[in-house]
Amino acid sequence: MLAEEYKTILSIFYPIFFVITLIAQLFLMFLIIKHSPKSIHMLRIILGLTCIFQIILAFSAFFVQVRFVTTKKPIEMWSYGVCRHFEPWICYCFYQTEQMSAMASGLTIYGTFYLKYRMVKGVQLTKLEIIKTYAMFFCPFFLSLILVIIIIKTQTLSWESEEQLHLLNYFLYANADYLAIASLSFSKWPNTLNLMIFTSCIIVIPIMCYYCRKKTLSQIYLQLENMSAPRQNLYKSFIMGLSVQCSLPYIFYVPIYTLYYYCLITGREVLFLEFHLTLVPALPAIIDPLVSVYFVTPFRRKIMRWIKREREVIRTTSAFTK
Repeated sequence: MLAEEYKTILSIFYPIFFVITLIAQLFLMFLIIKHSPKSIHMLRIILGLTCIFQIILAFSAFFVQVRFVTTKKPIEMWSYGVCRHFEPWICYCFYQTEQMSAMASGLTIYGTFYLKYRMVKGVQLTKLEIIKTYAMFFCPFFLSLILVIIIIKTQTLSWESEEQLHLLNYFLYANADYLAIASLSFSKWPNTLNLMIFTSCIIVIPIMCYYCRKKTLSQIYLQLENMSAPRQNLYKSFIMGLSVQCSLPYIFYVPIYTLYYYCLITGREVLFLEFHLTLVPALPAIIDPLVSVYFVTPFRRKIMRWIKREREVIRTTSAFTK
């Protein structure tokens, strides 16, 4: 496919992706607020935060629509979304917001896994202890946030960077469909360190999640005699849902970032990568709410009741019309 074909297709796909993601996430938030047990107050807050992070992720991806031109040295980032009508630094900030939201979402899921393990083990954590636990899990996020602030201040808002982008956009002026928003050089330590942190999170978080999964299931099996069958099914279903969510980074991140590293090393042009590097990692935002609705037992039961009630209404209406 040609670059223009990719751009045309994705310009249609991005709005659809954002609208569907927004509907799915808002529906999940409705279930969290209205139809989840009051006894899991902190877990409700965590699930709600995950929804918010993923809404921000989906909106940022739709708003910016970044193309990475990996054949340029340094790498150039072009926006072909709504953001191209704004200043380059605004687009770059939204791009970084997308990256940070993806990381925060993954760390939140890992934190939820850990809390569920402690809950099954019978350890009662206070709100302060839960906050401290999440603050520890979010250390990579806070470190990356500091690096992003340094990058924006020194590489985006500096006079030299603004002049360089002005020159790039002067040559892109004939093609008004794009706006150059940044030049990415890995010879600068904040960029390299930030990429290393992000890559480490992609690899380490799922491994840690599966470790917690194994420990949690072992704890459930140890307590089989003291745990009712419905409670066992509740825990197992929730753990299975978290396991699916933890698998998503390997499915959506690892292949595309492996291809990204390949292009960085070889300097080869792969148009699929250029247009999908920021889109593919955003796709879990549309899948996560569906996983939560199915594997969180109270949500699934509520939906089944709605479906059953709707069927009964249809049957009653049909009986009267005969």
